[in-house]
Amino acid sequence: MPAERGKGFGYWRDPVFLISLATYVINRALIKPNLHHYSSLFHGHLDDSLTVPVALPIYLFVYRWIGFRPDDEPPRWWEVALHVAVWNVFFEWFGPLVLHHGVYDPIDEWCIAGGGLVAWALWQRGRLMRTRGSKNIS
Repeated sequence: MPAERGKGFGYWRDPVFLISLATYVINRALIKPNLHHYSSLFHGHLDDSLTVPVALPIYLFVYRWIGFRPDDEPPRWWEVALHVAVWNVFFEWFGPLVLHHGVYDPIDEWCIAGGGLVAWALWQRGRLMRTRGSKNIS
């Protein structure tokens, strides 16, 4: 089962997740409807860049809950990369071509990957800080 508060990755309590989710909700509910001119940042690319930091913690929590994830460590590079690849194929190929929903935009692929890279770096920073903290206590 997921770690106790303060130990390991926080999943839905993770600060990167919470800030990204808040940014997504504010963009969808307040900025996009009230922006009176088209902005590729607010109308598409911002949401794409938040895909990994918002969705991955939820997926990892489910994987941990059903036993596919062995621990509560922050997301590993391969977990981020695997989900970026799958989401890029689904959102940029399968959705537009097969489901006829959405439009292929190669910039979206870079936004999803870039958001994943930034989120991964922030998650690793948290891991390094916890490691340093535990060494200072000893």
